[in-house]
Order: sequence, then structure tokens, then C-alpha cells
Amino acid sequence: MASKISQSKSDLTKRDFRAMILILFKLQKTRVEIYESLQEHFPDLAPSLSTVERWYREFIHGNFVLEDAPRSGRPNISHNEENVNEMLDLITKDPHITYAQLEYETELSSGTINIILHNKELCVRKLCARWIPHSLNLQQKISRIDFCKNMLKRFANRSSRAVSEILTGDETWIYHYDPETKRMSKEWVEEDAPPPTKVRRARSVEKQMWVIFFRSSGFVEAVALEDRKTVTADWYTRVCLPKVITAIESQREKTGIRGILHHHDNASSHTAFRTREFLENSGLKTLPHPPYSSDLAPCDFWLFPRLKDQLRGRRFSTNEELRGALFQAIGDIPKEEWKKCFDNWFTRMKKCIDCQGEYFEKI
Repeated sequence: MASKISQSKSDLTKRDFRAMILILFKLQKTRVEIYESLQEHFPDLAPSLSTVERWYREFIHGNFVLEDAPRSGRPNISHNEENVNEMLDLITKDPHITYAQLEYETELSSGTINIILHNKELCVRKLCARWIPHSLNLQQKISRIDFCKNMLKRFANRSSRAVSEILTGDETWIYHYDPETKRMSKEWVEEDAPPPTKVRRARSVEKQMWVIFFRSSGFVEAVALEDRKTVTADWYTRVCLPKVITAIESQREKTGIRGILHHHDNASSHTAFRTREFLENSGLKTLPHPPYSSDLAPCDFWLFPRLKDQLRGRRFSTNEELRGALFQAIGDIPKEEWKKCFDNWFTRMKKCIDCQGEYFEKI
């Protein structure tokens, strides 16, 4: 008896499901309720939510025809122009559509679908979405391009000796405990062994804000705020920048801060009148930075991720322990890596121009 029921279910057609959707529509069920009902009774056969919504809209507009619109005779070659166009229309309307949903909608085999999607017809692939910092408007893209062009021209595509005069810095939270990522937890196991498991841990509540500055020649200074405090223009000019200037002067006994080009992003504490006035009075020249451009900030695309990877999985009971570990991680960075960061920075500028100001993949 069970096998007969299973067989009858497998014989259901698209028209059958459309009829069920229509009945539930007439019973004033919502789109989601219809979808969940079909999934409950036909988990392996039911149409996707997007398909249910499409037919729901048809019924709302008074179209109760359950059959597909008539097509001109379909050639025996299944990956013909008609099928290719149908597939293109489906993936354009719903970029998240699955293979199973494509099979249901087109009544084509998985092999044919694979040929249409990945061979010369469409040449598409399904990728995970890439997180970006911001949805850039045209003016912001132009600002990014202008910044990159001006920097490349000013520093002769990175070949100018003046690159060594650039001082860049930014602030970031450092946690007393930041769990390892899944990538960092990978283990070698035998071929038939089950995958290892790991208890999910949360970040600690305790954290401390640090501001770190460096040059192509290496680390300059790191300044911490009080517990859980954030950077303000008052603290930045009264506490942080004076310490950075002192550190520069100790590294450059003959020239001090003369010629130093100060670079930071356009956070409010960095662009405040008080900060601009302090930098001008101190004799520090500043380099601009385009808005929403962490991918063009050396601290964000290189230093902070590197340091945090070194500290992940370790617990610090006090800020003093955290400080010691942070400075050790900074000290472990080879001298040539600081220079490579600046090389990478100028490479990123070229990439940004090539991408017309858009965010770009890793280089």
C-alpha cells in the first residue's frame, strides 16, 4: 500500500501542483502557508517558494489557467535556443534557484541543465555572495578612483622614496577572547574518519580599543583606550597623536616628524576640526582617504586581520595580558612584511582603478 502511495505521489505533474496552489489560494491561504503545506506533504516534489509566489501572483491577477502557454514544436536537441532562453530567464529572475527547481520548471534532465548552465550556452556558475563594506554610489566610486590616481602619481607608482615617509594608522577592538575560525580549526584525519567537531564559542564581552600606527619600515606605536571606550577627537589629539609623534621623533632623531605624511581614514574623530587643527599645528601633513574604503586602508586589509589571527583562541584575563600578547604579535612580523604591505597597497590602488572604483576581490 505504501509503495502505491509513493508511486502515485511521484506521478504528480506541474499542473497538479498548480491546482493545489489554486485550491489553497481560494481558501485564502498565504504564499508561505501554501508553500509550507506542500513541503509538508510532498517534501521531495513540491515546487520552490519562488514558484509558489509566481503562481500566486498569476491567480491574484485573475489568470487561472493551469497549463503552460503553448510552445512551438520543441526540437529533439534538448539544449536548443528555446531551452537556453528559458533557463536564462529562470536564473535571472531568481539567482538562488536550485538544480532541483530548474528540473521542475523546465522538465529537463539534470545532465541537460548542467550542459546549458556551464557549457558555451550560458557559461554561468553559482557562487556565494561576497560581503562588501557599503553599496557605493557614483560619487563615492569617483572619489576612490581620484584617490588612487593621485596617490600613484604622487608616489610614482610606489617607486618614490617618499613612500617611506607615510605614517598610517587606525583603531580596532581587541577582544579578551576571540574564537578560532573554522578554517583555523582544520585537522588532518584519515580518509574514512568522520569530520572533527568543535564547540561553538562566543567572543568575550571584555574588549579594548587600540590605535596602531606603522610605516613601510615597520611598527611605530600602539595606544590603548580605557576599557570599552571609543576614540574621540579629544582623546585622539590629547593622548594618542602626541604619543605617536614622540615615537616618530625617537626613531628619527635627526629629522623628527619633518616630511612625515600622516594617513588615516575619514572617521569622525579623524576629520574633526580639533584633529585637523592639531595636525596642522604639529607640522604633520595629511593624506586624504576616500569614504567607505577599508579595502584601501593598510590597517584594515592587512595589519588588523593578521594580528587578530595571531590572537584568536587565546584567553586574556586582564588588559595587561592582552597588551603583552598584542605587542608580541606585532614584534613577530618580519621587517619585509611591513614593506610588502605598502607594495600591496599601491597594487590595490591600480586594481581599484581597473574596477572603476568598485570593491574588488582579493589580489
